Amino acid sequence: MLVLLTGCATGSLATSESMPPASSSAGAPTTALTGPTLIVTVPDLVPVGTESTEAAAPAAEPPPASAPPPTAESTAQPPAEEPVAEPDAPIAEPAPVEEPAPAPAPQPAAPAAPSGEGLNVSLANCEGCTVLATHRSVTGDLSAALVGTGSGRAILLSVQTDGQVSGVIGVPYGAAFAEPDGGVLACAQSRCVVSARQSDGRAILSAFELTSSGAWRDVSGDDAFPSATERAAVVDLGGELAIAVQDQGNGAAVWMLYTWGGDRYAVLGCAADGEAPTSAGAVTPELCLS
Repeated sequence: MLVLLTGCATGSLATSESMPPASSSAGAPTTALTGPTLIVTVPDLVPVGTESTEAAAPAAEPPPASAPPPTAESTAQPPAEEPVAEPDAPIAEPAPVEEPAPAPAPQPAAPAAPSGEGLNVSLANCEGCTVLATHRSVTGDLSAALVGTGSGRAILLSVQTDGQVSGVIGVPYGAAFAEPDGGVLACAQSRCVVSARQSDGRAILSAFELTSSGAWRDVSGDDAFPSATERAAVVDLGGELAIAVQDQGNGAAVWMLYTWGGDRYAVLGCAADGEAPTSAGAVTPELCLS
């Protein structure tokens, strides 16, 4: 499904001044993007901070000045008919592609986040904006789009299947945002993790939950998840998003693995420096520095 964004959010995006800088090395797997075009109009917004802004519904027009006062008979309305849902447009099957020749084994990399489908997104009338990543059906039929505003800021949009924008939230953690491999945002269980880089190059990750109404909720905690180095990762733990960042004292860095506890992320344990931990059994609280 191709999403065309028209318009752009206005106003400033709040930035956490106390956030330690950082950057993420995690990326989503490459996924082919197919489907029909979906036109999305982004509403004008008030200044966006860490509170989600829902798209406002158009105000009802007032009655004519000469209209007579309503009576009991005139105010009675027949029962409204139930709307009939229109069937979803069929999604075109991609043409078969020949399997490429096997490539040399890559160097070890950070574990990938849970895979998912992205959306073909084209921005219009949003000067300086860039589509960084998307994810289809994050919550029900609501999809997510991470958009860079061109000034070191990013916003998250929630998009309905009919092209309406349900909600927008600013991402205040980080000074630069990169497009992950394949352009697919790391999302699972209605939550998405955004990777960013702070001004001194260190990594920082933040998490947002998409509610059934289309509003975003920041579940990053007080200062999100800054890394002491340029390394960070989004880890797939059985379909759940786990967050791995590095902590460092006077010696070698260690990995801290955060997992979702039902209402917030908390440290599950730590692992020695090297590749990011890929399972709960790879970490232990005894290795944590604090």
